[in-house]
Parts: sequence; C-alpha cells; structure tokens
Amino acid sequence: MGENILKNIAYCTDFSENANVAFELAKDLAWRYGATLHIVHIVVGLTLVPDQEICVPIELVPEDSRVKIMESATEAAGERIEELYLSRLKGKQHYEVHIIPGYPATEIVKLAKEKDFDLIVMGSHGLTGLAHVIFGSTADRVMRKAPCSVLTVRQKKKE
Repeated sequence: MGENILKNIAYCTDFSENANVAFELAKDLAWRYGATLHIVHIVVGLTLVPDQEICVPIELVPEDSRVKIMESATEAAGERIEELYLSRLKGKQHYEVHIIPGYPATEIVKLAKEKDFDLIVMGSHGLTGLAHVIFGSTADRVMRKAPCSVLTVRQKKKE
C-alpha cells in the first residue's frame, strides 16, 4: 500500500449550519487517512455598532477598543470550536486549531500554503442574502486561489 495522499486536511468554519455539515466529512476523512485535521476559523474585522443593527470595519473603531474586540472575538471563537468540534473528534485524532484575524479567503489560502494542506473542506454557503451579494462566496474565492483541492459541502435540502 502506498503513502497516504492526505496528510493535512483543513476544515474551515464560520459556525454556520452549512459549515457544521462539512465538519463531519472533514473529520471522517482525516481519521480514515490518518491526517492531521486543521480546524480553521477566521475572525472577520467587522464589529456591531452598539444600539444599532449595522456592522462597520474594525479599522473605524478606536485602537484601544479594536484590540479588546478582536481579543474577545478570538476567545469566543475558541470556545465555540471546543464546544462544537473538539468533543466530536475520534479517539486520538490529530488536530490543530487556527484562529486568525483577517479576510477569510485570503487567510485560508495563506494558511494552506504555510501548513501545506492537501485538502480544504468547507461549507458551500455561509453568508446569505445581501451579505452574500456584497461580500461574495468565500468558498468560490478559496477554490480559485488555493494551492490544493477544495471540497465544498452542501447542506441537504429540507423537504
């Protein structure tokens, strides 16, 4: 039998329902191939304006508040990853967690090069509605620029 072709599998999450469906596939592939599962979340530089329902780029927030907001978002992401994913890993499955600030597609592609990912697994849709129209699909951007194969996972349609 030859060498495993998948050694590093990235699972990218925005904590959407669609991303959660992709986790099961990424986890099972990593287990089957004895690969390291890299759980990746990008902390997007947007913040909610208090008492309003709008988000603004983090750069528009005063520096002292910006650091606190990003630290808080990073800590919250770590807690969500532990709660949603780490408890569901199989036995002694190898994994690494990457929580990175920035623009999702750019940071995922950069990490793929740094960590030599063999496969990136992600949900096909995270953002919906107007946000998707404005920002586009992270999965589409990653597929175009990644140095490895990208597997997008669709959520089954509810009947």
